[in-house]
Amino acid sequence: MRSTTTRGVLWEVIAPVLRWPMRSPFRFFSVVVGIVFVIWLIAQWSDAPDAEPAAQPERGSASAQQSASASGSPAPVPDPTPLAVKFVAAWARPDLTTDEWWAGINAARPDESLAQALGTTDPATVPATKVVGAAKVLEQTDGEARVEVTTDGPKVIVYLTLVDNVWYVANILPGG
Repeated sequence: MRSTTTRGVLWEVIAPVLRWPMRSPFRFFSVVVGIVFVIWLIAQWSDAPDAEPAAQPERGSASAQQSASASGSPAPVPDPTPLAVKFVAAWARPDLTTDEWWAGINAARPDESLAQALGTTDPATVPATKVVGAAKVLEQTDGEARVEVTTDGPKVIVYLTLVDNVWYVANILPGG
């Protein structure tokens, strides 16, 4: 006697579909390849841009000024050099206690991974004591920057990331 419960009826429909690929290795691998292909196709479709970006009006033209004022132009990207200098100035303090050193480091907005990496640093081992020169932006994109800061020790490369129009120190490379 066949089961009339929902589970029983559902199993009678699904069981043959599940058993079919298991009847031969060729069927099994064909189903696996088909599933992988469908997943790949969905991934390609979801990564595709929704539409081509509209042509940007030339700078200085009336339409460019109107579109900037109408859409509320995005805030300008802040300069990453002040934060890089602030971070290196806080980092280059081997004369401080660990707690004082950490207070200065945290005030300069390190991201979480850098804070973890610096977690075992003894301030007395830092090879610099002060910033002595002007910072120089080596590379800057929409969301990242690389700034060189000169100290009385080695030059320091500071890697920064931009999140919600605020710079955070992502990494520091002394001797860079």
